[in-house]
Amino acid sequence: MRFLILSDIHSNIDALDAVLARTPPKSYDKLIVMGDLVGYGGTPNEVVDRIFELKPDFLIRGNHDKVASGVESADNFNRIAGEAARWTQSALTSVNRERLAALPAGPANVDREVEVCHGTPFDEDTYVFDENDATKALEAAHRPICFFGHTHVPVAYALKGGHLTVTHLTPGGDDTKIVNILKKSRYLINPGSIGQPRDTDARASYATYDSKKHQVQIKRVPYRIDLAQQRITEAGLPESLAFRLGLGR
Repeated sequence: MRFLILSDIHSNIDALDAVLARTPPKSYDKLIVMGDLVGYGGTPNEVVDRIFELKPDFLIRGNHDKVASGVESADNFNRIAGEAARWTQSALTSVNRERLAALPAGPANVDREVEVCHGTPFDEDTYVFDENDATKALEAAHRPICFFGHTHVPVAYALKGGHLTVTHLTPGGDDTKIVNILKKSRYLINPGSIGQPRDTDARASYATYDSKKHQVQIKRVPYRIDLAQQRITEAGLPESLAFRLGLGR
């Protein structure tokens, strides 16, 4: 089985389209989307429409999806994120607000090997920033491989016999990082963010998993960042949101 794994698109249609151009439907068997379709970027409706057109096999919500659709308030967001969420809520069509509001919470069991979540298996809004966070998430996981998002940083944690190893991607390095899935190990893997990477690499980030080859590939794709920045400024969103796209932060 071949999986395409997307997360944290954040209303960036230019980045999403660049990724989809690299991954035609014939290149995967199942599509997984792990939340935060919207927030920050200037094209929320275009992103939601595109994702629903693809009919993902598994689609769960992120915290920005909840706030932008009115499921939760923006009280826990910082000022910039809150401003973007309120703009997004007003910009969304009623159909797309309803679509986002109806998205299920994670985690979701994909098959006997794979589960997915937005934050962690024990709480959809909790971040995994370090080894301690990863250990707690792995302890709560129900499958050997758990894909997660939320931090916008691609990373792979592997646990074997109580020993945890971490694989980071080198910002600006090769466009593909391979993680071999070994028996008797458990994995917590973040594919990174499509629409707003935060590892100082501005390229869109996503992952694939081939269960027959026992291999995860985390991939980077360049896209027209200038167009995404232009859409943000033309929408009247904070200029800092456009600026950070170019920095990958």
